[in-house]
Amino acid sequence: MQHALRKEGKTATTDLREAIQALMDANHLNLCVECGKCSAVCPMVNFYGEYVHKRCTRSVVERLCYDPESIDDEVLWYCWACMECTFFCPSGVDFQNFMTSFRQLLVSNGYSEQACFCKACGTYMMPKRQLEYLEATLHSKGNQELLYECPNCKKGKYLSVLHGIFGSGKSVGR
Repeated sequence: MQHALRKEGKTATTDLREAIQALMDANHLNLCVECGKCSAVCPMVNFYGEYVHKRCTRSVVERLCYDPESIDDEVLWYCWACMECTFFCPSGVDFQNFMTSFRQLLVSNGYSEQACFCKACGTYMMPKRQLEYLEATLHSKGNQELLYECPNCKKGKYLSVLHGIFGSGKSVGR
């Protein structure tokens, strides 16, 4: 299994390790008190059908703090960045922002095996696993094309599709 910070047999560069450490510091990962609230509120089990400790927020934080090069690539791409863990964390760990920034950093350094990109402009959008779940969910509604472009590329293009989903005279927020 490929490790997140190893690519083609090489370990992460010092610059990448330093950038990851800066992200960890900026998002207060070192303040985790291992209370488990993040794991308790995480909706991953709803999406993936099972609870696997190594995928949960607390486990990722622990392993990044103690042995960042041991984390396998796949584990870092399960999180949906929904902010539940960040909202409930009593220590102020901003895992959602960390994970979003961390993935961007990985992608910009060529670690993109688990990432999906906008078909129009090539911008990183989301983890492959998340796209697969959304494809399956929207399959019966016939609106999968909404998934393959970033928000900037699809501005205005799919208004008719949204009207079909929500109705032309209805407010989306109501």
